Amino acid sequence: MNTKKITLLSIIAVLFLIYILQLTFDSKGKIKEVKPSSPICKIQIENSKEKFFIQKQNEHWTINSTQPANTEIAEYVLSSLDNIKIIDTVLKNPSKDDLKKYGFENSIFATGFSNDEKLVQKIQIGKTSSTGNQTYIKLNDKKEIFLVSGNLIIPFNMSAAELFDFTLYSVNTSDIYKIQKYNGNVAEKNLDFTLEKIGEVAQVDWMLNGKKIDNDKVEFWLNEIASLSAINWIEDFDELHIENNSDFSFVISAAGKEILLQFFNTNNDSEKVICICSENNFPCFVEREKMEKYFSIE
Repeated sequence: MNTKKITLLSIIAVLFLIYILQLTFDSKGKIKEVKPSSPICKIQIENSKEKFFIQKQNEHWTINSTQPANTEIAEYVLSSLDNIKIIDTVLKNPSKDDLKKYGFENSIFATGFSNDEKLVQKIQIGKTSSTGNQTYIKLNDKKEIFLVSGNLIIPFNMSAAELFDFTLYSVNTSDIYKIQKYNGNVAEKNLDFTLEKIGEVAQVDWMLNGKKIDNDKVEFWLNEIASLSAINWIEDFDELHIENNSDFSFVISAAGKEILLQFFNTNNDSEKVICICSENNFPCFVEREKMEKYFSIE
């Protein structure tokens, strides 16, 4: 065998050895992703504060099916459960002392369900590592303790109240092109006024019941009603014994959609009124002062 062949074989042997070593080290340091068997649509959270669930219906999240949840926070909670990244298996058969050591004495539980209520992901959360960027967990009721990427205590130690979203709607004033007010439910006989934008971008005018109205006055008013938030949600609307007919209704046409607001003026002395917005259809209380801003264009 000549020198060139010996050299070539030696290089191949060295490269093969390097390849084997890389596989060995990569397998030890490789992060394993644990995905649910089906998309998660419902998450049950049980921590020291309370036990509740959030659920996604169409594009909206709800808390215990009775109140709207903040979409951004709910999606953050979902992503935290949807993709668990295991860095290492800490212990395969931990003792009671081990469970206490890694923070499982007062655990947080997060359980994900599919659309058909099938359990597809469950974690038991212990404490975080010394850096705070990794968390010790148990997965799907198994014995092993894993070290996973990220701080999972933050998303799953929240209370239901921290997930509330009190925004009824929010639009840009420039996107609003029509507003209709009704004295009662939305019906032609109850129509009080129609405020409508006409003209091109360079020359826009506002018409109130077919008559031109001061543009500056309209723009100021639109800024006042471009968004609305609730004080709190009403869990049992039926207990209030409200009739089906609202006292006032407004339809705000903006950015290609129509937002329906229904106000129930049940007590003129109260500082709050009942409102239902079509963006989520959950009854709530809003400040009377905010409701009255909708009348100031008249």
